[in-house]
Amino acid sequence: MLLVTLLINFHKMSWSLFKRNILRKTNPNNNPSLNMNEVATIWSDEYDAVVKRGKDFLNMESVQKGNKELTKALFQIALLKGLATPPGVDFSLVNEFGNGVKAYWVGAQMNPFPIPLIPAPGTIQNIAVNSNIALNPGTWPMYPPLKPASKQVIMVNMFILAATVHLFSVGGIIQTTSLYPSAPSPIPSPGVISWTGYLIPPNIPIPNINFPSEDGSEPPVINVGVVDDISELAPPQEYVIDDSDKPTLQNVIDSTIPNDVIDEELENILPNLVQQIEMGGTKCE
Repeated sequence: MLLVTLLINFHKMSWSLFKRNILRKTNPNNNPSLNMNEVATIWSDEYDAVVKRGKDFLNMESVQKGNKELTKALFQIALLKGLATPPGVDFSLVNEFGNGVKAYWVGAQMNPFPIPLIPAPGTIQNIAVNSNIALNPGTWPMYPPLKPASKQVIMVNMFILAATVHLFSVGGIIQTTSLYPSAPSPIPSPGVISWTGYLIPPNIPIPNINFPSEDGSEPPVINVGVVDDISELAPPQEYVIDDSDKPTLQNVIDSTIPNDVIDEELENILPNLVQQIEMGGTKCE
């Protein structure tokens, strides 16, 4: 039952919920008095919420506190800039929103639990997390000039795609208390772990503590899968092993973004977004 509860909770923590909330809360029919400040607040609140439901790729630690207020302020600036842009002039609200998203991650505080399974370099075990700060706000992939979106849902889809790609490039530093090998017993001292990459459920790869195995059969990561229906759970397996040896950005796109987000046009743009992340120094593989 614990596994079932875990999977159900993971399913609720997806970009699908983000998309539904944005479309519902920013619909003028639902809120006739909706203004620009409220729109910026809704977007920043929902981004903060969906990020806090995710975890960093390597250590499974989530965001405790991001720069939501700065994100909101930059979202407001983006909306004002859009209003001030004359008709016919190229403007991408998603590209402008990227400034607010990157600001969210500058100095974002991560949760100190769980304690990373992979020991800090030179140590044999981590025994405590003293701090975990996001230092790299990542690279926001910029969309090429596109025709104006005829519906808000198209813009939301574009944001989700860019935001998912962007999370692959954020990173930070964990300061730990770890055990260093020594005789007759290990010595606790400060350690440092760097991390890169952050994922939103429903599919989160977890480091495989059995990798590498002597026979080479163990993959470096295992994926916690999510299903729509409890009856579809396949007992007694708790994890779904990915077919590939390495988690790729495309794997993340396929497993974490709702099926109705990527249309043919966005799928054609995706390689360009990935290339921008790689040019920023992130190793997508």
